[in-house]
Amino acid sequence: MPNKWTFTIKPIAELLARYVGDGKGWIDPFAGMSSPAEFTNDLNPEMPAKYHLDAFDYVDTLEGNYKGCLFDPPYSIVQVTRSYADIGLKSKLGFSTNGAEDPTGGFTKVRDKLSRRIMLNGLVISCGWNSSGFGKSRGFRIIEILLVCHGATHNDTIVTVEHKVKAHLF
Repeated sequence: MPNKWTFTIKPIAELLARYVGDGKGWIDPFAGMSSPAEFTNDLNPEMPAKYHLDAFDYVDTLEGNYKGCLFDPPYSIVQVTRSYADIGLKSKLGFSTNGAEDPTGGFTKVRDKLSRRIMLNGLVISCGWNSSGFGKSRGFRIIEILLVCHGATHNDTIVTVEHKVKAHLF
């Protein structure tokens, strides 16, 4: 079954155990409740993350390069609205859905900034409803895709593991 806490889903937890290990040197800008990353952020101040910033702003607090990044934001604007409706923070995108602003900082813009923080040969593990990940234009190559079927009418969760093979391209 699907779970709001993606990293607790058994096949995804197993994949993370293989790639992330103890989480040292890993960052997670949308950490939620169950992130194994050492450096965590979640906009919701009730989550056990070290920081509670807009993801776009969180990346600006990072210094140096990191082994990897877990990228598991809300998968749709509907999820954004459900996840952050009560927080009331503004975002860098400035668009709204039913009066609620998107607090994620814009996934494309966050990926652009994060890609500069991942060391050469580092990894990014992206979760969502597509396998786009960080992509070739940011210097990444897909090494594994995990498709997790949740049955019935639930959307599958797609986990894309990418390896940084080139220095930042833009």
